[in-house]
Amino acid sequence: MQSEIEKRDTLVVYRPMESVLNASHTVQLKSDFAVLTHTTESKPVVVDLSQVRSIDSSVLSALLMLRRLLEGQGRSLAIVSDQDAVKSVFRLSKMDMIMPLLPTLEEALAYFSQQELALMPKKVEDEPETEEDFEEGDEEEWDEEWDEEDWEDEDWEDEDWEDEEWEDEDWEDEEAEEDEED
Repeated sequence: MQSEIEKRDTLVVYRPMESVLNASHTVQLKSDFAVLTHTTESKPVVVDLSQVRSIDSSVLSALLMLRRLLEGQGRSLAIVSDQDAVKSVFRLSKMDMIMPLLPTLEEALAYFSQQELALMPKKVEDEPETEEDFEEGDEEEWDEEWDEEDWEDEDWEDEDWEDEEWEDEDWEDEEAEEDEED
């Protein structure tokens, strides 16, 4: 079985050069996929089946093996085909729910770009404020958020407001009592 591997800047493309892929090609496909995962850089992989008119379930088995190998390396996989027979096998086996089946190589590029963006850490616009972020006068702005009714609506317990001065040994005594109770 003839195939080619095209290494691009952002991905690796594997292309079988057969019009029909079936069980007679599975051993070669699995071998090619194993070599591909261990000899190419950590880039996503596209299996370009655009020249393949039909496949059978044994080819799906080889693709699943490739997917597992790539996932183990933290890499992504997409399949390219616009052939009705290939799409039908993917849909009937529900493989199109496990790995993306895209009609063109350009759409595969867009898919990987979108995935890459989704994995990038998002910049948080409104990070939680710390004490250093407050300047004098900021208390007034915070206090304005609470009006008198808010304070009255809160369920305040008298014990919340007891004026007790706690020493370090008091905390230790209380923790020891809690431990004894457990």
